[in-house]
Amino acid sequence: MCENIKKIKVVAWSRDKAENMEASYSGMGGFFDKGMRWKDYVKAVLEQHWSLERAEALRKSIIENNIRRGGDWHQYDDEGTPIFSDGTCCTLTFRAWGDLLAAIWSTEDNIDYGYMDFYLDCTLSKEMPI
Repeated sequence: MCENIKKIKVVAWSRDKAENMEASYSGMGGFFDKGMRWKDYVKAVLEQHWSLERAEALRKSIIENNIRRGGDWHQYDDEGTPIFSDGTCCTLTFRAWGDLLAAIWSTEDNIDYGYMDFYLDCTLSKEMPI
């Protein structure tokens, strides 16, 4: 039975494709402070509002594609919206996007980011690793 369960993956990044899709995750955000890491994000947000499998798929895609962009890019760019293999998408506010990216990159870079570091493209630090 378990072998029939399909693992959720991010299959594309496309705002156009997402227009008529159900959002599998959305949120307000704005809580992620400097010093927090992915585990803090999981505890605060994911355990209550979203599946860990979906979050890990998104995290993996963001890392593989080295996405270090602001919430404005996520909402308005043609390639800013992640599409999942189950036909849903992820649409976040600027703050929630900032939370997500800060959680991912704080852990990966071992640098203390807060949600405002990824709130808008213009708030991205010039010292951020690429």
